[in-house]
Amino acid sequence: PDRIGQGYTMLEEKIERIAAFVREFLSFARGSTPEVAPVDPNAVARKVIDLFRDKAALAGIEIVDRLDERVAPANLDEEGIHTCLTNLVSNALDACQLSDEHGRRVVVSTREENGTLIFEIADDGCGMDYEVKKKIFTTFFSTKGSDKGTGLGLLTTRKIVQEHGGRIDFESSLGEGSVFRIQL
Repeated sequence: PDRIGQGYTMLEEKIERIAAFVREFLSFARGSTPEVAPVDPNAVARKVIDLFRDKAALAGIEIVDRLDERVAPANLDEEGIHTCLTNLVSNALDACQLSDEHGRRVVVSTREENGTLIFEIADDGCGMDYEVKKKIFTTFFSTKGSDKGTGLGLLTTRKIVQEHGGRIDFESSLGEGSVFRIQL
């Protein structure tokens, strides 16, 4: 009975994983029109930080917020920006877990520069080599292995940012970490 129970639990987990992948793929393929309204960018960032704080602590990773309180409300699709930040913070935590360094951390920041709203996610994780950097916005490309990543997170993030009229860029050095920057 125990083995059957374990097998059934494994089966349920795999079915949920497949269902989540299909939902994510369909959402990406269909696209969406952002539902824009005035939103506090820092409130969205705080929700994402709170979402991952416990997971990060269990892995020995510190999440640091550097949210500029002077950032004004902006016309954003709150759900879309939440998805973008969730993808980036999740990836940053995964990169930190792959790093051998101690004192790992992910820094989430917001700021405004010359009328541009900037969200930045920085980590001191494993970083990326040249080959990975070339492929990160490619459909179904993932460094996480088949049991974790779908290869749609960064592609979806870029699409949402572009739907907002913005851009996303990054810097990464192997063994030193990465910084992803959304500019709206």
